[in-house]
Amino acid sequence: MPLTSALNSLSLRLRSFAAAILTLLIFIPFTAITLEAAFNDSLSQSMLQQLKVQNLMLISEFEFEHNQASMPEQLINDQFNLPDSGLYGFILTNDAVVWKSLSALNWQQLPVLNAPAVGTDHFIEDLALQNTYFVYAYTAEFDNDGSYQSVSFFILQDKAVFNTEKDKFATILFEWLGFIALLLLVLLLVSLNAALLPINRLNQQIKKAERGQLKRLDQQYPPELEKLKRSINHLLDSEEQQRARYKNSLSDLAHSLKTPLAVLSGSQGLPFEAKEPIQQIDSLIKRQLKRAVIGSYAGWEQAIEIKPIVLKLTNAMSKVYADKALELNIDKVEPSACFQGDITDLMELLGNVLDNACKAANNTVSIECAVTENWLSLSIADDGPGIPADKRQILLERGMRLDSYTEGQGIGMAVVADLVSAYQGQLAISTSALGGALISLKFPIRQV
Repeated sequence: MPLTSALNSLSLRLRSFAAAILTLLIFIPFTAITLEAAFNDSLSQSMLQQLKVQNLMLISEFEFEHNQASMPEQLINDQFNLPDSGLYGFILTNDAVVWKSLSALNWQQLPVLNAPAVGTDHFIEDLALQNTYFVYAYTAEFDNDGSYQSVSFFILQDKAVFNTEKDKFATILFEWLGFIALLLLVLLLVSLNAALLPINRLNQQIKKAERGQLKRLDQQYPPELEKLKRSINHLLDSEEQQRARYKNSLSDLAHSLKTPLAVLSGSQGLPFEAKEPIQQIDSLIKRQLKRAVIGSYAGWEQAIEIKPIVLKLTNAMSKVYADKALELNIDKVEPSACFQGDITDLMELLGNVLDNACKAANNTVSIECAVTENWLSLSIADDGPGIPADKRQILLERGMRLDSYTEGQGIGMAVVADLVSAYQGQLAISTSALGGALISLKFPIRQV
């Protein structure tokens, strides 16, 4: 499962690139091994043919004279005439060396060579002596004073030249295969980017739709993506229609309830004890309608910059609480922080919490806003009396009224709690570094 999860988290680009790298890692070495083996085999076969020719030359020069083996002092191939040339010839009769080429003049110890049967030959690719040699041997019969005597001819070729050619070929081969692999990687990256370009365009349009800059996806895509495009457009259309229906229905409901409540609350014979419940009903209806509207959103809201909203609210609070001469500190609000939701909800959230903080504060209110990978964090702290620790959890429990705690915290906190819940956020109450209350709000950030 962990491996499957890790693979699923990889992007298409990374998966395709990894597959291309894996293919090259298998293809290039396999190709190199195959070509090198084919070249070495071809070189060995070429060497065999050369040694056969040299062997035939020795056979053509050999004869018996007076029961003695006879060879010319100088052979046609000068390599046989030059000491330590790398090409050596030996002739054996009765398992004894009767002739060796001048090239083997400096050999202190003659090799032990096994003669093949008459009329047959053998080829050895790795004879280890002081160096490594190719060996070709052939046994023929010659007339010696009326009788036939078997004579074995041996050609030894030093493998140094062969190994040099083999190493040179391997170097050139790997240089060219490395260049080809690099070229293939470049071509794969180019073709991969070209293949993923429609997906990137689709992703960009989805981001624009999420920010509210597009209502529908309008570009042309390959047939494989057209079905996805139609599904997304259908989703956008359905979401917009559903939102409109919710707003219209809720607006109608609000207007329908507004008039009867107004008539009821304005009735002359209404008992005093009934006025407060009617006001609570009115407030509850507004809160629940607000929550229902938020709950109907499908997540395609435009991202709202927070700092301009904070500036607007703090300017308003400075005027409302001018008699307190409060210091409203917003230095720790990140300019890039954005709220993924409705601007009215954001103003209501911050406005209620900030208003309560200003009511409770003696001198200072501090606002902080930070963005992490997955969360938007907002906190408002004051230097007022704070909220007792034994009441914090009660105030956060579902169904409890958040307007019933410390003086200075109004009914707006109930709206805040509902909005935070609607946006699947978190609300926490603690003691601030200033000594008063610290209201912390956290909202999940949708990954796009």
